[in-house]
Amino acid sequence: MTKDNQTTPVSLSNNSIKNWHIPDIEVPNYSRQGVKQGIVHLGVGGFHRSHLALYMHRLMQQHNTKDWSICGVGLIKPDAIMRDDLNSQDCLYTLLERGIDKSTTRVIGSITSYMYAPENPRAVIEKMANPDTRIVSLTVTESGYYHSEATASLQTEDPAIANDLKNPDTPCTIYGYLYEALLIRYNKGLAPFTVMSCDNMPENGKTLKSMLIAFAKLKNSKVASWISSEVASPNAMVDRVTPKTTDDDREYLAKILGIKDKCPVVCEPFIQWVLEDHFPQGRPDWEKVGVQVVSNVEPYELMKLRLLNGAHSEMGYLGYLAGYQYIHEVVTDPLINRYIRIMNREEVIPLLPKIEGVDFGEYSLSVLERFSNPAIKDQVSRICLMGSGKMPKYVLPSISEQLAKPDGKFDLLTLGVAGWFRYLRGVDMVGKEFEIEDVMASTLKEAANKGCDDPASLLGIETLFGDDLRNNKAFVDQLTNDMKLISNKGPLEAVRARLLAYKD
Repeated sequence: MTKDNQTTPVSLSNNSIKNWHIPDIEVPNYSRQGVKQGIVHLGVGGFHRSHLALYMHRLMQQHNTKDWSICGVGLIKPDAIMRDDLNSQDCLYTLLERGIDKSTTRVIGSITSYMYAPENPRAVIEKMANPDTRIVSLTVTESGYYHSEATASLQTEDPAIANDLKNPDTPCTIYGYLYEALLIRYNKGLAPFTVMSCDNMPENGKTLKSMLIAFAKLKNSKVASWISSEVASPNAMVDRVTPKTTDDDREYLAKILGIKDKCPVVCEPFIQWVLEDHFPQGRPDWEKVGVQVVSNVEPYELMKLRLLNGAHSEMGYLGYLAGYQYIHEVVTDPLINRYIRIMNREEVIPLLPKIEGVDFGEYSLSVLERFSNPAIKDQVSRICLMGSGKMPKYVLPSISEQLAKPDGKFDLLTLGVAGWFRYLRGVDMVGKEFEIEDVMASTLKEAANKGCDDPASLLGIETLFGDDLRNNKAFVDQLTNDMKLISNKGPLEAVRARLLAYKD
């Protein structure tokens, strides 16, 4: 029976893939029983399942790798849905790569178990402490690191961090789990696992380790010293657009392809991972499946964070205010497309360190081409999520560096910040309220509405903004003018006005 005449979609399970009868859809050709789980991954969202889990699937599929399957872990209460969905189908899921002209579908089997931390935190800690676990990887979004960009310090005043310091048996942050698992290894005289961030952050490995050490110092100085000297935390640059899965995606899989999947993942065809080679306890042979393993990730991650993620965030807020629903609609708007091209050319690229063989201008244009893919249907609202974790890492550093130059250019970057500030009021340009999804949502919304077109209240949030921005009159004046321009003329007219001084 083929997908064309199939009446009942096939539910994913270990048994169903043994007798797979749906053509053109790859399924695991490897045994998923008896393989070692060398990786414990915290935060099993869509991006992890389109990125690291896919690379591991490729290794298992193409090179018979048996020691590095993944135990996925859900850290927060909403992850109960993922637990139920994945466990009901033996942790198998469908990955649908949608290109403009071609789509590819495969069933991924590299995640071989899933643990839900809130119902048994100690079991997760013991799993991480098990000698078979050589890597603990993470995708917990920027906000999950509790890192103050302005002060480069751990947000110890946060209730979640305070909980983990006082209640080691019921942690709720990555640091509570990592510390307790490493403590077991320390007490047993075992080598530590490598902690590997797969989140979009500058120096993500370095930041993760420094925040973990800061947490450990508040618990036990000797353990903190051991973590400092013995725990490896490589930096990485990760890239793949992975929008939120919709009911339409599930329906497409069921009705058109004949697969019943509760938790499929949709992504673009492009994928990249540049990884620092620092794994004392060993690692998979990722080079065999396309990972760029290098000695220094920083130039690559800076290029990506500033030119791709920065542009993504800026166009996201302005596009949302302009009433667009999907990113491809935003990037094909001629005004916003031109704005991003010129902003990157004039204000971002001049700040980047050279990379041999890489043309930043071509990279910037390729980013816009990828974002224009209508098959992805990447929602603008997704790009606007967690701005407190994104903007201080993707956009504000470029502004700070431009302000430090005697002839620095920051007008176009600042317009994007003004769009973010206007978005934080939680009311669109026609007066319709919307929910701000951010760990700092209440604080941000209160400050935004208190200030209206005056940025002082938001700039006063010290965990997000440094004195170099807050006390710079030229920047504050420009930001104020841009906020007023957006309020009075709308986001697109504000973009048009700022581009008058530039030529293509």
